[in-house]
Amino acid sequence: MGARRPAMAYVVNSLNPGGTERLVIEMSCAFQSTFDISVVCLDRPGLWSGELRKRGVPVHCMWRQPGLDVGMIWKIAQYCRDRDVRVIHAHQCTPWFYAGLSRMINGRPRLLLEEHGRFFPEIRNRARELVNRALINRLTHSFVAVSQDIKSRLVAFEGIPPSRIAVVYNGVRAAPALAGHERAGLRAQLGFAPDSFVVGTVGRFDSIKNLPLLVRCLANVKRENPGLAGLLVGDGPEFATIEMQLASCSLSDCVRLTGFRADARALVQCMDLFVLPSFSEGTSVALLEAMAAGVPVVVTSVGGNPELVSDGVTGWVVPSNEEAAMSAAILAAWRDPKLRDAYARAARQRFVESFEFDAMIANYQEVYASLLDSAVRPALAG
Repeated sequence: MGARRPAMAYVVNSLNPGGTERLVIEMSCAFQSTFDISVVCLDRPGLWSGELRKRGVPVHCMWRQPGLDVGMIWKIAQYCRDRDVRVIHAHQCTPWFYAGLSRMINGRPRLLLEEHGRFFPEIRNRARELVNRALINRLTHSFVAVSQDIKSRLVAFEGIPPSRIAVVYNGVRAAPALAGHERAGLRAQLGFAPDSFVVGTVGRFDSIKNLPLLVRCLANVKRENPGLAGLLVGDGPEFATIEMQLASCSLSDCVRLTGFRADARALVQCMDLFVLPSFSEGTSVALLEAMAAGVPVVVTSVGGNPELVSDGVTGWVVPSNEEAAMSAAILAAWRDPKLRDAYARAARQRFVESFEFDAMIANYQEVYASLLDSAVRPALAG
């Protein structure tokens, strides 16, 4: 009989569709043979909780109440005691806060914070910084940021010493490539003509993604390129707003709003250009998937985007919220297919070198091993 797997709990806000949540699912499955994995949702299980349960990973919901829910601290402590959790991997700062305080009750688990993204705009909270410096940081064993930009923000806004923060970039698995006839058929199903120049994006329809900027740019480009089409994949609180904006810009007939799609990675391959207009990003999973698929990209110069995309080498990088610059980049991509292809090939190579899923998993394998005692490490190394 093999050694018992150490228990590890991923703590998240919920498992509703999003880049962070997709990574939690994929990491849970990747480490299932090494750890006794479970996922704790603070707020609600979310749409993807059923997917994890089907894969044999338990999902437990705490049903957090609005405001400061002190009861969460006891619930997490008791949950970790009942399952003999050895490692708590908190994804983002709210789960980290509650998981950190839970260690005052049950100090056995080792605690890791992984920060995926930040609010926009950032607002300094001196009281939170003080609590972090005096207490939460001392209850935490390891810190990971998904980009250098996120690391700098953890230092500036959370009071975490830079020497304690490692940077581990997100990684994704490249989707199976669509054959030419499959791509053409899927584009036809979406209502695109064979010669349409399809500009699109994938992600949560949230204000931080700045989708109104993309819609305005599509309207600008449409005046010069009547064959322009748009493909916006995702759902969220801004969906109705974007739908109304498309109508007001007379784009409803040429821009497809798909809502949430489980086949989003295939839909990315239907695009001729992927655009990420966000106000803030960590390491965008959707962007990595576009790079992996060989789709040329335009991104704003925010967050981790410039760490992934080099302007004029692997894509176009434009200033945040600059309509003229983004419109010009989209027009440049349309007018120069050879340049699009060159950027796409370079971005694909950049992905292979730095952002493949297995490389990310290997990095976390080391992080987890460092959190556990020497008696457990040989099993992990194996």
